[in-house]
Amino acid sequence: MSQQPAEGFTSISYQVTLPLSLSTLQMLAGLIRVHRCQLRSRWRKATPAEQALVVLAVLRDDPRLAHLGGGMGISASTVRRWVLEAITLLAARATRLNRVLRRQAALGEAAVVLVDGTLIRTRRRTGKANRAHYSGKHKQHGLVVLALTDETGRLLWVSAALPGRTADITAARRLGLRERLHARGLTPAGDKGFQGWHRTSAPPATARSARAGASRWC
Repeated sequence: MSQQPAEGFTSISYQVTLPLSLSTLQMLAGLIRVHRCQLRSRWRKATPAEQALVVLAVLRDDPRLAHLGGGMGISASTVRRWVLEAITLLAARATRLNRVLRRQAALGEAAVVLVDGTLIRTRRRTGKANRAHYSGKHKQHGLVVLALTDETGRLLWVSAALPGRTADITAARRLGLRERLHARGLTPAGDKGFQGWHRTSAPPATARSARAGASRWC
């Protein structure tokens, strides 16, 4: 831990279980190992597998970095640096949207792509960034991401994170998803949160009330 414990204080260690597969750990450890070879890093406090385990624990459970690092004899800043390093490596492997749409269009059979957004909850931020990351819909602070899946629910693509107050339909419009999907001959489909996606303004109140509660083909 970053601070000296009080007199008579004894640290207690305990084990936890991460609901992740071993292949996930091996995949991330392999990325870290290759990255270290490229940097010609001679020595690290932990092996690639140990670093991957710490990073996955942070991303999955969001524990206090000082507490997690204390069990390995490392500081919170080191854990934070490991996490940022791993996120950069994972982001570099992410499939780009144009490639995903090209592959999906080449299948011919799956003409429909499902679009949905979700809020990744985070801790409350300080300063002006606090309001931008507050979702009035969920009454929580966080970041919004959009996801594309095929008709069977298989994940195809995830967008970059946007401020939590961003509505799903607003995020889709900013990314130009509908136009890019139609350009590939694909039909986007979403829930009622995407109602009016093809319009530049919201539909009349009477039309909204008549169609409320139903899923929409965008």
